[in-house]
Amino acid sequence: MHVLRGKSLPSYLFFAGILLTTLTSCELFWSPKSPHGYVVPRPNKMILEKKLNEISGLCYLPEENAFLTIADNKQKVYRVTVDGKVSNYFEHDFAKQDDFEDVVKVDSSVYVLVSDGTIIDIKRKDSLLVTTKYHFPTTDDTNKNDFETLYYDSTSKGLIMLCKECEIESGKGIRTAYRFDIYTHQFDPAPYYTIPTKSVADKLKDGKIDFHPSAAAFNPIDKRLYILSSKGHLLISTDGKSKVLEVFRLNPTLYPQAEGIAFASNGDMYITNEAKLGKPTLLRIPYKSMTKKR
Repeated sequence: MHVLRGKSLPSYLFFAGILLTTLTSCELFWSPKSPHGYVVPRPNKMILEKKLNEISGLCYLPEENAFLTIADNKQKVYRVTVDGKVSNYFEHDFAKQDDFEDVVKVDSSVYVLVSDGTIIDIKRKDSLLVTTKYHFPTTDDTNKNDFETLYYDSTSKGLIMLCKECEIESGKGIRTAYRFDIYTHQFDPAPYYTIPTKSVADKLKDGKIDFHPSAAAFNPIDKRLYILSSKGHLLISTDGKSKVLEVFRLNPTLYPQAEGIAFASNGDMYITNEAKLGKPTLLRIPYKSMTKKR
């Protein structure tokens, strides 16, 4: 029995109050809300092999119902099935060791993003791998740009890179996207679009955000672009350009370091986590078309 202002308070009410306070404070860090058709706080979890401890990037292969992925510190492209089985996609290493961040397949080319903005084009020719590097243009040798996100935009026929943090953004409160033309093999000289960080913060009740894009993919069902920010544990949906539509906080226990996102043809969402809290994971969030909008 606990006493409050001279009155006895049953123990179960006292502890219920503590629990309610705890849950309320947790709401500042993640939200039970989800995009329409999904229940993000209740994913199906698959443990991946140790060699994918630093898994980074995810690209859906509709013809195989599987994914391409890479690891930050490995020179291999991997195939991961929807139930989490891992194999080598290419028989050989594709490059010298570097800080690899994302992977996208378009037609016969597999593109790998390096953290400095370099794009590596990998093609299979007979039993060999032919690779070509395209370097992101910078104004000096310091290259203070950091990229983790690469995705294909069919409307622009280009690969889009999102800055995790780039020098051009300093003091402007924006995140910047750049386009790489897969036919001319040229980077557009000007940004493709920008996202004001304030427009992300405005979608949250507390208005506090840490927005550093770590992965992105288009949803084939609602046609929105979904952007992950591992730092800050955010899932953001946009119109594919500057307009922010919704923002959700992810539970850091389930999504400790979300570095990859992809959608299957049926709309199922898949998110990968690096082995920050134990083991790397592939999380499946099924799409349910009859789910009521929350």
